[in-house]
Amino acid sequence: MINVFVHLNPDSNAVCTAAVTAGWLNRCGRPSRDWRAGEATPETRYIFEAAGLPLPPLLDIPLKAEQVWLADFTEPVQGPADLLQSNIVGIIDHHRLGGLVTQLPPEARIKPAGNSATVLWLLMDAEMRRTIPPILLPGVLLSNTVILRSPTTTEDDIRTTSELFALSGIKHRAFACVLLTAKTDITGQSAEQLLSWLEHFLSQNRRQT
Repeated sequence: MINVFVHLNPDSNAVCTAAVTAGWLNRCGRPSRDWRAGEATPETRYIFEAAGLPLPPLLDIPLKAEQVWLADFTEPVQGPADLLQSNIVGIIDHHRLGGLVTQLPPEARIKPAGNSATVLWLLMDAEMRRTIPPILLPGVLLSNTVILRSPTTTEDDIRTTSELFALSGIKHRAFACVLLTAKTDITGQSAEQLLSWLEHFLSQNRRQT
């Protein structure tokens, strides 16, 4: 079993990419399950609710000797304490490499892009693209690229967004407005959670530039 999971302060890009990566691996005949390593943001919860899917469960297993696939990170400090005791067999990411050491050569898909979902989308054939939940990846693309206005947005992101919205039938502008409302909802969040999110956001931008 391959355990697909994300960094400790997960955003929508990370959690949605992990969920779709696990589905992709399963459809490739490689049994996988997705996890999140931290609390989901209101925006992430909205995306999964809109997709009619449960959030990935919190990672609650020891990783020693487990096969793992990292989604949206490669820096050991951003993962669980026992990450380096696991067997990292794969990576989907769009950041710079972060000093990771693996037991064996992993299947690494790392590409400059505005988010990890674009990297994953480019790996899929047409048949697999039609089987993924329609809201997860469009939500990721609009969120992580700030509706395609972030300076890290690439031509691959723009093309992928166009293909995803055409395939899903979702209205781009209407969905972007609802997503922005969910993204800025801080109801029920503590000062510690908000500071943690801000620290992660700034870290993400430093790694992408």
